[in-house]
Amino acid sequence: MSHYNKADKTNELRARMEQLEEARINQEKNARMAKFSDLMQLAIMAMRSNRERTWNNKQGSADATKKAELDRKVKEDGEAFVKAYRQIVRNDLKRRWGAELQKEYIQGAPEALLVFYLSDSPEKTKPLAYSLKKAADDYVRGWEMLGKKDRKELPGPIEIVGNGELAVQVLIEQLKVEGEVQKMQAQILEIVFEDPISAIGKKAPEITGFPIGEVIREVLRETSHE
Repeated sequence: MSHYNKADKTNELRARMEQLEEARINQEKNARMAKFSDLMQLAIMAMRSNRERTWNNKQGSADATKKAELDRKVKEDGEAFVKAYRQIVRNDLKRRWGAELQKEYIQGAPEALLVFYLSDSPEKTKPLAYSLKKAADDYVRGWEMLGKKDRKELPGPIEIVGNGELAVQVLIEQLKVEGEVQKMQAQILEIVFEDPISAIGKKAPEITGFPIGEVIREVLRETSHE
């Protein structure tokens, strides 16, 4: 095998290795995103535990034993969420998780879910959470101006699955043909959803590449003919 043939073969193998690694990473991301529903349930459970403790403290009806039980439940549920968040979201899926929480809020979930479960360090991400909330509120307000007031049935994030940018654009275009107030609301939406933190207003990042099994089969097929 000549020097040039060796170089070509080496480059080809390196390219295949990179393709396999990309497929592995994408497959792993997909597997973690599939667990978002489980993470959401843990977030809701932790939020409810906190609410129950707060309610009992305000009522002043809980004795020492009950308070200790409530504190234990808050601690356990909070730790369960944080552990799962770090395993599932990590650093590369924070934006996608933010979009999931923003959609839940748009559909009527409590503000606390978005504010306190956006990350494993809610104090650090509160400014981002409130920005997401503000954009969501403007989105909901826009549909209210068009007579759609049932948050669970809003067009866009629910009907146009996986394309929040199109969902927001549909609303903006409808507002623009209405009265002056609606036109101003359309301008507001264009501003608040210009910022990339408003994940509902941006296309979700596509995870490209073939599943790793298909890549391996393709590599084996090609090498068998060489």
